[in-house]
Parts: sequence; structure tokens; C-alpha cells
Amino acid sequence: MFPIQRSLPNLINCGVLSVVVLALAGCLAEPINPSTAKLHEIRSLLVVPVEPPPLEVIPDPIEARYPVYNQFVFQILSSDMIVEKTVYRSPGGVLIAGLVSKEDTMPVVDLRSTSDPTRLEPVASLKDNWSPSLVLAQKAVSQLNAKQVKAIMSGHYCPLPVAQKDRNANPDNWNHAIVQWYKQELSPVDYRQPGLEPVDAVLEVAIGNYRIFNVQSSLRVLVKLIDPDTRQVIGRVTESTYSVEDSPQTLLAHDAEKFKQLVTRMGAQLINRNLNELGLPLNVNIQLAEPEDI
Repeated sequence: MFPIQRSLPNLINCGVLSVVVLALAGCLAEPINPSTAKLHEIRSLLVVPVEPPPLEVIPDPIEARYPVYNQFVFQILSSDMIVEKTVYRSPGGVLIAGLVSKEDTMPVVDLRSTSDPTRLEPVASLKDNWSPSLVLAQKAVSQLNAKQVKAIMSGHYCPLPVAQKDRNANPDNWNHAIVQWYKQELSPVDYRQPGLEPVDAVLEVAIGNYRIFNVQSSLRVLVKLIDPDTRQVIGRVTESTYSVEDSPQTLLAHDAEKFKQLVTRMGAQLINRNLNELGLPLNVNIQLAEPEDI
């Protein structure tokens, strides 16, 4: 069981986490409940994943890769231990915003090529990157299809509104973009463009609070329901949860399989809750603990 979040837990080091991360839940726009009449018109849905932010890991995984790093934190670093904060691909394809050294083998990932939030990008362009929002969009399709709703998985994803210069390892940039994306009243994407199958509604699936803090893993799932004819956002809801399970080293070992399974389990639960709150026809009720925010 993963408790849903609505208040700041005591186990947070405010000196480490950014103000934007801590305030994310409070900055989010109010939920929108689609009208019953509009819901009755929905017979088919296109499910579109939204670009996920890089994972935040505290303490930084460089401390596990190079234990000697801790010896230099308050000293002048040797030339071999000069570090830079960037986005890199860890084994298993998980993108992490963290430190790499000059001698590190972690491949740095350039996210600047994806920056136009008005244009969908092909999922195939993700290549070797593991995308949690893509996995959770697939879960949404499965849950909707199981209840006899025609849900189609999009072959494209929606970029977050992050300027090219801000597509870096600074979590504030990504959290701000999630807040901006969620509060949009009109979709910047034209879902009637050629090549997209005609549907009654579009469901966009995004994530936030994507973080491992010591042994606590957190996740927020945000969904928006869009009328493709008017681009109007007719529904939006969000839920978050956390799990106290394992250390970052354990979760990210062996191609991060344990971490991926954890995010998928937490996210599938939140997708179910979000779809139910939107009024979409899911009958499965999951008992969740009273939420708290992080």
C-alpha cells in the first residue's frame, strides 16, 4: 500500500531539496471535473505520455560510484574528481540529474533537441531512455480497455514547456514546467492534425515528484482530459504517493529493474485513482491511506 501525499513529511532536508520541489503541490492548479454530459460523449480516447523530468537522487549516486568523493567535499578536488551536474543515462536507461566526474563512464544526455511543446515528438526518439510516463500511459490504456473503453496508445509524446537553455539538471526548471503544463486551460497541441486517429478525447499523462530521497521514493501522476476539437482542457486531476523501500544503490542496481517495478506499481495505482476521479468507467476501488504532501 502506498499512501497518497498531501502534506510535507518530516523526513525532508530543506537545505538539500529545492524550494520549487517542496512547493510543487501547493503551486498546482485546481482540479477540473468533466461534466457528465461530456463524459457520456466519450467513446474513444487517445492516451499521450508527457515528457518526464530526470530523476532526482539524494544522496547523489556519485557517492556510491566513487566513495572517495566524500573525502573531497570540503577540500579542493583533484583534477580526476572535478564534477559537473548534468543529466546522464544510468544502466537500464533511467535518466538522472546528478554529478558526473571527468573520469565517469555514465553517458551524458542532451535534452535540448526536444523543446517545442506545440509539436508531438515520436516515442521512437526516446531510444534507450526509460520513460516512466510512457509506461504509465500504457497502464492507462490497459485499464481503460479492460472496462470496454476504446483507448489508443499514442506513438508520440508531448514535450514539457522547457526552453532549450533550461533543459539541464536543475530540477527547478522541470518542476516549473510541470506546473505550467498542468495549469494550461487550452492544449498547445492540435490533436486533429493529419496522421492522428480521430477520437472523442485525449488523455495526457505526466509525472512529477520523481525522486529518491535516501530510502524514500516519491511519485506524482498528473492527467489532463482534452477535447480534441476545441483543445479545451475538460478535466485534470493529480495524486501522489511515496514508498519507503530501499536505498538508491539497491533500487538502481541491475539495470534499475527494482526501481522500474516500484515506479510502475505506484504509478498504476495513481492512474487508477485519477481515472476514477475523472469519472471514467473504472470500477476497481483501491483503498488508499490519507494523503500527505512532499
